[in-house]
Amino acid sequence: MNSPKTDPAKTVSQVVSLGEEGIIDVISIVRRQRWIIVFFAILGMALGVLYTLKAEVWYQSNAKVLINQKSTGLSGSDGSEMVEEDVLANHMEIMRSRRIVESALTKDGLMNLPSIQPLLGATEDTADYVIDHLEIVKGGEGAAKDARSLNIAFSHVDPADAQVVLESILVEYQTFIAKQLESVMSTANRLVNQAKEEVETELRAAEAEYLVARKAAPLLFQGEGSSNVYQDKYRRLEEELLSLEIQEASVRTRLDGVVEALESMKDNTSTSEQLDKLALIDSESLERLGLFAGLQLNASRTTEFQAAQPARIAEAQTQYKHMLELMTEKQRLSAIFGEGHPKVQDISDEIVLVKKFLEDQKEATGTSEGGLSSDPLNPETLLRAYVGFLKHDLSAFGERKKELQILSKDSEEQAKTLIDFELQDQVLQGKISRQQELFDGIVQQVRDMDTASGLTGYIYELLETPRLGVKIWPRLPLCLLGGMFLGLIAGTVLAVANDMRDGRFRSAAELDDVVGLPMLGRIGKLNSINQGIRGLIAAELSPDAEAFRMGRTLLLPDIRSGKLKTIGMTSAMQGDGKSTVTSNFAVSISQVGLRVLVIDADLRRPSQHRYFSVDITGGVTDIMEGRLQWKDSIKKTEAENVSIITAGSSTTAPAELLQSADFDKMLEEAANEYDVVLIDLPPVLAVSDPLIVAPKIGGLVVVVRAATARKDEVLNMIRRLKSANGEVVGCVLNVFGSGKDFNMDGGYYGYYESSYTRPTSKQGATQSRMSRPSLAEPAVYRNGSVSEESID
Repeated sequence: MNSPKTDPAKTVSQVVSLGEEGIIDVISIVRRQRWIIVFFAILGMALGVLYTLKAEVWYQSNAKVLINQKSTGLSGSDGSEMVEEDVLANHMEIMRSRRIVESALTKDGLMNLPSIQPLLGATEDTADYVIDHLEIVKGGEGAAKDARSLNIAFSHVDPADAQVVLESILVEYQTFIAKQLESVMSTANRLVNQAKEEVETELRAAEAEYLVARKAAPLLFQGEGSSNVYQDKYRRLEEELLSLEIQEASVRTRLDGVVEALESMKDNTSTSEQLDKLALIDSESLERLGLFAGLQLNASRTTEFQAAQPARIAEAQTQYKHMLELMTEKQRLSAIFGEGHPKVQDISDEIVLVKKFLEDQKEATGTSEGGLSSDPLNPETLLRAYVGFLKHDLSAFGERKKELQILSKDSEEQAKTLIDFELQDQVLQGKISRQQELFDGIVQQVRDMDTASGLTGYIYELLETPRLGVKIWPRLPLCLLGGMFLGLIAGTVLAVANDMRDGRFRSAAELDDVVGLPMLGRIGKLNSINQGIRGLIAAELSPDAEAFRMGRTLLLPDIRSGKLKTIGMTSAMQGDGKSTVTSNFAVSISQVGLRVLVIDADLRRPSQHRYFSVDITGGVTDIMEGRLQWKDSIKKTEAENVSIITAGSSTTAPAELLQSADFDKMLEEAANEYDVVLIDLPPVLAVSDPLIVAPKIGGLVVVVRAATARKDEVLNMIRRLKSANGEVVGCVLNVFGSGKDFNMDGGYYGYYESSYTRPTSKQGATQSRMSRPSLAEPAVYRNGSVSEESID
């Protein structure tokens, strides 16, 4: 079987790169090193208990003060109010200031208190000590955490002295507050009286000035917020004057048009054209002209006129008046509906008919050319009457304009006078307001005076007097918890360091990455060597038997093809299970009908004779020393198709025997005689024997025990074998005694419980139960006896 060659330098670099990833599986480390962590946790708890027994006992005396704000009386309230956070902070600073503490200790003779002196530093005095151990916090507990109170506590080694010192500090604090409050309140009273005298005098003067101004104000002035009636009147007059000017301009325009029309009528125009000129008359004037036409008709009804043409003239007059009414209605409807409306069109058609009738009447009555010039109701007469109306309107507009201008000027003067009074009233009111605000500001400033660092206007209430100190340290639960916590930290750090220093494999995947060899199988707990041939498990239904079958399957193609006739079994150090693997592999390969020869080349610690329950005498040593032919030393075993050449007699030069030409000849002849030859070799790192045999055989299988093998040892083993021109064809992993990372990471154990490998008979079940004793290290078997020396 051709196995991919592994570059030792590349393999080492892979190990280094895995270590440089910087990813630490803390959970796995804790599981592997849990006893170190538990030990340090217990040690920390023990040290916590020891500290509790040996540490100096501290006591604490407590008191509580409630701070209230006292009203100055300026706002009409005599009660107390809640204080702000900065005021409480000021009280805290005053209470633990050196001025208060040192003065209290000096007055009560506590500066040389015997219980404090041994605890002082080189540059520390009693006041410094007290300040360092004086604790003041704001608020209460639970729902009262926001209460405006101070909790004062003093910690000391003597409970009685702790109470005395705290009482002394509170007494001095009370004295200081009383003095400061008395001084501040005296100053406040003086300033308040002075402010009242000055500001109130100015306020009364401003009010008197305002009263005089109000008495002199116009009758219609109602004070701030009232309306200026003169200004409103002036605005209305100006609006009416503007409207009048617009009407006057319109009348002048119409007058100019009518005069121009009259001038054009001096020429002999037709009656129809003269009637068209009547369209210049506005609707309102048409109504007045209608009245005028009626009066003219009544005046023209003389006896002579009626006698001449009584019937026709009357009819013409009626139609002429009717035409004026129609023209008036047409102008009204045109203004409402527009020129194109049906009603306007009907009236226009009717006007045309009337005009035609009047033309016909002119011919019938025999009037001269000029179109009813002899009739008092002709168009020219009406237009001239209309000119008179317009001139009368212009005259009326002129008179009204003069009247409005006089009234507007008078209203403007009155409005300006009233505005002056309004402005003066606002100035006086502003002056009074400023004086009032000045007064309020002075009162508030006096109330908020802070001449005693925020103590002005505040009183205190002692809710809890200092009491005998109670024990606060050491506390056994806290010391136990702290010791355990520190122990866990120390244990974890040490566990991680120890785990990082440990060079053993942590999983099968890691082993695959390091060695870079085909994995031929993974075995666990095997039978004891003392069971001999009955302990070999290759034929049993167990996960380890399946592991050997897998290795056999991987090697079998090269074995059958003749590429791999001789296979050496070795490991890095003794105790890795190479001899056990060799014997079980031999039985497993023989089960497929191949003839297998096992040669025990571990001349220093032979063990194969015990696995196959044969005598050790007459083996390799005897063959190499010429006392026996190799074919004569072959022993049959109870395993079908498996033969063995034992190590033989003991020797002092095993390496020289393995390096001899006779050993090479024996290997060559055995390979020709058997299908496969398995050679049990000593550990690579223990002796040089495997390196001598390595280049003489077809391939090497290395056994790695995960529980004891280190990465550097395995890499060193592979490097040595390759340096000796040995061909490593695979690796067998021995997980006996290793963690569950190896047991759960692949393997056959999960599949072994399935129905494929479950025993089908009572005998099979019994055999399966007997196949799981512990893997014990075999003893040296020489000359048919068992020695106490441990071998692999």
